[in-house]
Amino acid sequence: MDSSISQPNPLKNHRHKATTATNNNDDYQVTDHDLTNMIGRDLNFMKETMTEIQKFVDHMNVQVNQACEKFEELKTRGSDTNELDQLKMSVKKLKSQIPSKLKIHYDDDSKPHRKPWFDGSINSSSGNYQVDVNKAGNLHSLYNQPKCDHTPALADIQVSFHSLPVEVKYFLDFFRIFPEMATIKKRFVIYWWIGETFPFPARLANDILDELTAKGFIEPIYKNCGLVVDSYRMSPYVRSDITIELQGHDFDYFPDIRFACWERCIVNVDAAIIDGRHEFIFKSGTDVKVVYLGRWQNSVTHHIEVPDIKILNALKNMKRLRFLSLRGISLITELPQFISQLTDLKILDLKACHNLEVVPDWIGLLEKLTHLDISDCYLLDHMPKGLGALSNLKVLKGFIIGDSKDKNSCTINDLTKLPWLQKLSISTSMKEFPTDLQLHHLQRLKSLQKLKISWSGCILRGKTNDSPKQAQLFSKKTTLTRSFIEQRDPKLPLLLELPSSLQKLELEGFPEIDTPDWLWSGNLKNLKKLYIRGGLLCNLDNIVATTVEMLQLKYLSNLEMPWKDIMMLFPNLIYLEKVECPGLNSFPCDQNGVWMRKDNGIDEKCSGRSYFERISTSRLAN
Repeated sequence: MDSSISQPNPLKNHRHKATTATNNNDDYQVTDHDLTNMIGRDLNFMKETMTEIQKFVDHMNVQVNQACEKFEELKTRGSDTNELDQLKMSVKKLKSQIPSKLKIHYDDDSKPHRKPWFDGSINSSSGNYQVDVNKAGNLHSLYNQPKCDHTPALADIQVSFHSLPVEVKYFLDFFRIFPEMATIKKRFVIYWWIGETFPFPARLANDILDELTAKGFIEPIYKNCGLVVDSYRMSPYVRSDITIELQGHDFDYFPDIRFACWERCIVNVDAAIIDGRHEFIFKSGTDVKVVYLGRWQNSVTHHIEVPDIKILNALKNMKRLRFLSLRGISLITELPQFISQLTDLKILDLKACHNLEVVPDWIGLLEKLTHLDISDCYLLDHMPKGLGALSNLKVLKGFIIGDSKDKNSCTINDLTKLPWLQKLSISTSMKEFPTDLQLHHLQRLKSLQKLKISWSGCILRGKTNDSPKQAQLFSKKTTLTRSFIEQRDPKLPLLLELPSSLQKLELEGFPEIDTPDWLWSGNLKNLKKLYIRGGLLCNLDNIVATTVEMLQLKYLSNLEMPWKDIMMLFPNLIYLEKVECPGLNSFPCDQNGVWMRKDNGIDEKCSGRSYFERISTSRLAN
C-alpha cells in the first residue's frame, strides 16, 4: 500500500462513495502528485519483477528440455531402475519449483494425496516432502529421505517426546490437523486451548508453547525482527516423527471437502465454500467443543463464503460448543438465532465478516462468553446493549462508537459493568473521542490491561497537502468541536486519565497534532507498550509514560523528534520500531526500522539472538 493512502471509514465505505478533500475538509484524499508516484512505483516494480520472472522461465526451460532429452534417450536405449529413479527425482525437483497457482492439474492431480495445501507462508523448496492420505482417510507425511528418522536430532525429539506430559502431547497433536509447515497464529492456539475445556488454566498454554519451542518441536515466528511471537509452525521432519509416535490418535480428514475432525474439534482446513456438502460433519456429535469454520490462514485474501446461512443451523445441536469461529467468512449478513442457545460458548470470533450488518441484542444471553471479536465488520454502525450483560467478558475487539443516537446502543458506561474486561479495542468516527465523560468511563475499567483506539475517519498513512498547516487547522477544529459539544460536568473528577492498570496502549489515526492531555498524567505506571500508527501527531513532548519498554511509530508523516528526546521520555525503552516516519530518519535503527537496547542482553539484530534469548523475551510481548 502506498504511503499516501488514507484509512477508509469502516462505518461508511460500504454505503457511500468517498468524498474529495475539496468537498469535505474532514476527509483527506491523496493528491495527483502522490497518485503519480504510486502508479510509477507500481509500474517499475512490475517491470523489474517480469524481468526476473523471464529469467526464471528461461532457466526452467533449459532444465526441462534437458530432462525431456534424457527421458527420450532412456526410452530409446532402455534403462535400469537406478537411472529412472534419478530422473524421477530430477523431474520432481523441477516440478516443485513451479508456483502452485500456475500448475495445471491433471486427473491424478485432483486426488487428495497430490494436493498439499499451504497458506503461502513458506517457499515450496523449503523441504522435500509430500502429503498422503492413508486408507482410513488420515493425513500422514511421507518423506523422500527415509533415513531422516535416524538422525541425532530426531532421536533427541523422540526421547523428549516420551518425557512430555499427556496434555502437552495433545498440544502437539493439534498441529497435525494443518498442512505441513502451515503458519498457525498464536491466538488460534490459545483459543483452541480455552475451548477444549482442559483441566488446566488457560495461562499454561503460553508455558507449554515456550516449552515446545525450547525443545524444538515447534518453531516461533516473530513479527518483523521484534520480540513478539506471532505464530508457530512445525517442521516436516518433526511432524513426521510425531505422527509415528502418535499412532492410534489420528484425526479424520475429509479431502474432498477440505475439513478435519479431531477429538472434539472441527476445523476448516481449506474449504473456500461452505455448503450442503459439509452438513454431515456439523451433525457429527453433540460433544464438539470447537468449530472453526473461518480463516486461520495468515493471508487476508484467503476467501471463504457461506452461500446460504441456513447451513449453519446444522450446528444447533452442539450445545457444549465453547469456541465458534466465523472469521473472514463472506455473505453472512446476520447471526443465526440458534447461537443464542449455545450457553457454554466462551469464544465467538466474527472478525472480518464484512457483510455482517448487525450484532443482535441476544448476544447478552451468552453469559459464559469471555472473548468476542467483531473487528473489521465494516457494515456495523453501533453495538447492542446486550454487551453490558456479558459479565465474564475479558476480551472485546471491534467495539464501535459512532454517531448513532439509538438509546439501545451500548456505550462505554455499559462496559463498566464488566468487571473482568482486560482487552478492549475501539473504532470510532468521532474525531473528538474521547470526551471527558467517555474518558471518565474508561477510567472506571479497573481491570483493563490492553486498549486500542482507532479513529476511523482520520489519516492512517501518508501526507496531505501542506500537512503541518492542515493538521493544525484540523486539530483546532477538533478542539473547538469538543468544547462545543460538551461542557465540563462539575461532577466529574478534576483529573481525567486512562486506567492505571494499562500495560499496552495503541492509538491509530490520532486526529490531533499534540499529545492528548489524558497522556500527560503520571498514572500509567504499568504501561509497557505504546504503539502509535498514523494520524496527525507532530510530537510526543508532554507524554508521561516512563515505564514504556516497547515503542512502535508507524506512518507518522508529521512527527519530528530528536533521538535524545525519545531517550528522555522513555528511559526504560529496550525496543523501538519505526515505519515510514520521515521526520525520524536520524534514529539509530537497522534496515528494518528496528532499534534494540544493547545493555539488556538482547542483540540489536534479531539474527544474533539464540532460541532461548528470544523465548525469554517473548514474555514481554505477550
